[in-house]
Amino acid sequence: MGYGYGGSYSNYSYGNSQNCDCDSFFKNIARGEFVKVLLKGGGHVKGEFVDVRGNVVTLANADCYDKCKKTRIITICCDDITAVEV
Repeated sequence: MGYGYGGSYSNYSYGNSQNCDCDSFFKNIARGEFVKVLLKGGGHVKGEFVDVRGNVVTLANADCYDKCKKTRIITICCDDITAVEV
């Protein structure tokens, strides 16, 4: 299931980006939930949702096979996000 402007990342329009902010993108997503964030440049970032502060979202991406050895913290400006997929 995806979230973005219009409720689905496939319906997102770049022209409506001023109507979306961090709170809109992550409104129905719980902390710790794994998400895929689609970026305006065409790429994406995957990780666990941590927090929204102002216009910045923080994701954690842990590599845990046997034991957690490495955790990355990813910070994304919401102006660069086109949609969020859960």
